[in-house]
Amino acid sequence: MIQRRILTAVVVVMIAVSAVVPALKGTAFAAQTSLVGGNALKISPVRQDLTMDPGTSKKLVVFITNVTSVTTTLHMAINDFVASGDESGKPSVILDENQYAPTHSFKQFATPVKDFTLKGNETKEIDVAVNIPKTAPGGGYYGAIRFEPASASGDRSLNLSASVGSLVLLKVNGTITEKMTVASFDVQQNKKSAFFFTSSKGLTNVVRFQNSGNVQLEPFGKVILKRFGKQVAEYEINNESPRGSVLPDSIRRFDTSLNKVSSFGKFTLSGNFGYGSSGQLVSASATFYVIPVTMIILIGAAIVGLVILIFVLPKLIRSYNSRIIRNANRRR
Repeated sequence: MIQRRILTAVVVVMIAVSAVVPALKGTAFAAQTSLVGGNALKISPVRQDLTMDPGTSKKLVVFITNVTSVTTTLHMAINDFVASGDESGKPSVILDENQYAPTHSFKQFATPVKDFTLKGNETKEIDVAVNIPKTAPGGGYYGAIRFEPASASGDRSLNLSASVGSLVLLKVNGTITEKMTVASFDVQQNKKSAFFFTSSKGLTNVVRFQNSGNVQLEPFGKVILKRFGKQVAEYEINNESPRGSVLPDSIRRFDTSLNKVSSFGKFTLSGNFGYGSSGQLVSASATFYVIPVTMIILIGAAIVGLVILIFVLPKLIRSYNSRIIRNANRRR
């Protein structure tokens, strides 16, 4: 109890790596180049964000370039993707061309083109028709337009490491629900959360945003670090352009290195974040302590000394005095 008071007061499997993942993480790439079946292909753009009304149609334009001199025949596939389970923001692409995402499927609205031949050093414009039924509910729909060699042997869903892709984030107008909460807001060291640390090295603020709406959201904001109530640092969260998205029905974490934490003190973190079309706000805070081992030993020694001084020493003195008195009485 005393100690606590002291502490308180004192390619598409490769798409995820080469194209899709950077796009979701907020890095704007104009084109993606990949070695595909002995041919180098370049695709642009790698990400497209579009908004459509129910009952309308639109053509998505993708440019595919064969940057070698070898003619190749390509197959276009349209795949859905969902949020990965590791909360990193990396998409989990549904590799089977015959499978749809359980919700938020872009694939259901898009029509793939037939296989085509691409000569060496040729760039071809590919128009992908997107048709939104009148009955389509409002919300977000997510997929990837991908190209691979048409001659790829075996199951295409298992040969996606040799592919390039363009990510599509579609918003269908209608009843849109934008709802985001902070699932957790804490400080970690070696991937473990705590409120007390013996070293300031490797401390990380981890904020996890949960999207309970039906459209992707891009949270952003600032985290303020204070030591004993005085601000010592400020950190930006998700300030890339475009910002990283949190897909519906998922949680995404953002890690920030706390490189301004000193070796001792009581620290507080306060985060204020905006999201959505109306500038909705969410906030969170956390308190943690950094006390070095040497100081803990000194505090422990001081507490032990204080206990001895207050409780043990008086008892020893009384015992000594009693012994002296008894000895004096015996001599009489």
